Amino acid sequence: MLLARKDIPEDIKTALEVINESAQRVASILRRLLTFARQYKPERKLVNVNEVIESALRLRAYHLDTSNIKVITQLAPNLPATVADPGQLQQAFLNIISNAEAAMKRVSRQGRLVVKTEARDSTIRISFKDNGPGIAPEHLERIFEPFFTTSEVGEGTGLGLSVCHGIIAEHGGRIWVESQPGKGATFFIELPVVTTVMEEKAPATQAPSRLGKMTVLVVDDEPVVREFVSQVLKAEGCEVDTAGSAEEALEKVNSQRYRLLLLDIKMPGTSGIELYRRLGKISPSLTKRTLFITGDVMGERTRDFLTRTGAPYIVKPFDAPKLLAEVRRVLYSS
Repeated sequence: MLLARKDIPEDIKTALEVINESAQRVASILRRLLTFARQYKPERKLVNVNEVIESALRLRAYHLDTSNIKVITQLAPNLPATVADPGQLQQAFLNIISNAEAAMKRVSRQGRLVVKTEARDSTIRISFKDNGPGIAPEHLERIFEPFFTTSEVGEGTGLGLSVCHGIIAEHGGRIWVESQPGKGATFFIELPVVTTVMEEKAPATQAPSRLGKMTVLVVDDEPVVREFVSQVLKAEGCEVDTAGSAEEALEKVNSQRYRLLLLDIKMPGTSGIELYRRLGKISPSLTKRTLFITGDVMGERTRDFLTRTGAPYIVKPFDAPKLLAEVRRVLYSS
């Protein structure tokens, strides 16, 4: 987050952190929606479950407050870390919180949501207890079915809890609900404690060196993307040229040598793929140092092209660390 690096008032920095966190959550949701098209591998790293819960509650804080719902947290201070996808877990927690929020708004009394974590042998148990109207017995067995909902028409898709079930199952855990009509509902999640990722992360203790002085060409028809990428790379010491079209990029390549090319796949007129093919005749070595940028569901031809060429690519939206990691991967493998 580039603005957070600047000298700005603390209250504005806090607001920026919330905005960035929300944007990352949206990006995470989009990545999961595009999983089938892009074959994403889930992110796996050591996660503090308490922190993920607190993050989810912060994102819903305004809605909970304006819905007259009091949140009580009972988070175990010594909860063990576990290997998980934090974005997926946050999405599961948000779905449960939103579900509880909608249920409690149906009753006249003040809402009360108790969120608790505890360590149990080799598992982490999380519970979300609300004082809403509860769930009818005939609905309990179907609550995690896709498209099953007890909400009014237009108020819910029936996908939230089924998504939760899929996320928790993917993490090797389990999710269930206990409820009685008129006495609220409690959703339980149990996650196994997994720590094997620690061995993989041990060598990554030293911060990567700056990219240093090298000339880079960024080709993208979106000015915001060009500006963001330029700022990130310039902060690393790079000299950056930009182009908003394939034609403009060709002119620059004919008059300047570049160490790296960042190239948008889809652009008006000549596409990034077509430009890449032309560069294969003009500057074949540059095509080996090309990082594609893509931001939509890839069609069959695009997927075939990337598979056939093995060309690296980065998916919008991305942040500075992700961009730099992919740039280094391209440079060090070429």
